[in-house]
Amino acid sequence: MMTIRKERFIGLRVTDTEHRQIERKAKKAKMNMSQYVSLQALERDIIIYEGLKEHTHQLSKLGTNLNQALILAHQGKLNTIDIQPIKKEIHEIWQLLNSLTEGIKRIQD
Repeated sequence: MMTIRKERFIGLRVTDTEHRQIERKAKKAKMNMSQYVSLQALERDIIIYEGLKEHTHQLSKLGTNLNQALILAHQGKLNTIDIQPIKKEIHEIWQLLNSLTEGIKRIQD
């Protein structure tokens, strides 16, 4: 990933209340204040996907289990693999991940 070198500085003054609000929103977006303010000033959307980490972790575990089963099959320790339960779980995770896009939360007050 290429890092863009930021060479220019913009300072701005805000009230204590505004500072707390910006700080809270940046923290909620898992950004530092500079990143958050820059994106907002450039009118870029900041979207938070709640629950994404749990679902991708579950998908990763499924992939690991499938990989281990395939290794055992290649070694001749398994003759057949019933992938129906895996297909079902992948389908359920896919539906959950799709539902996350319906529940997009924009950073708000």
